[in-house]
Amino acid sequence: MEAFGLLVQKYQRKVYEIAYSFTRHVDEAEDLSQEIFLKAYSGLSQFRSSSTFYTWLYRISHNAGIDYVRSQRSRSEYVFFDDFPRDDSLLHPRLSDNQIYSQAEVSEITDRINQAVAKLSFRQQQVFALRYYQHLPLSRIAEMLKIRIGSVKAHLFKAIRNLQQSLASYMHIHLNT
Repeated sequence: MEAFGLLVQKYQRKVYEIAYSFTRHVDEAEDLSQEIFLKAYSGLSQFRSSSTFYTWLYRISHNAGIDYVRSQRSRSEYVFFDDFPRDDSLLHPRLSDNQIYSQAEVSEITDRINQAVAKLSFRQQQVFALRYYQHLPLSRIAEMLKIRIGSVKAHLFKAIRNLQQSLASYMHIHLNT
């Protein structure tokens, strides 16, 4: 139990990032992360040291993310506006105009990037996320996805090219203003 706790500490950020890539919501990513670690703990007897622990954990995380997306397709979402305080200032501390502008700009850029990434093929999304969000070497990505390193490079090249094309008009507008 103690050793597993150390593994959770070591990998909780990476698992959270994978969960967030599927949920795009902080609270749901936290819940999904906990679910992933519970699945990993209950499946420890199935772990074979033919791969690294993180590779095995990534597979669990990825499969849990796919299950999450499938479950969300059939779920309706209801928002109850009466649950929110009427005074917006209770939710947010006072910010200067520059801080608000800066946060809005970062949020807009992040939204544009997320939209562009969502347009990539599933495999390109996987390779891109593992390389640039998880900072994994190409050889590790190939091992995790069970594809050749040349395929990883090709998917990464196509992903970057597609992102450049998707974001070109946005970047052109904002760089020239």
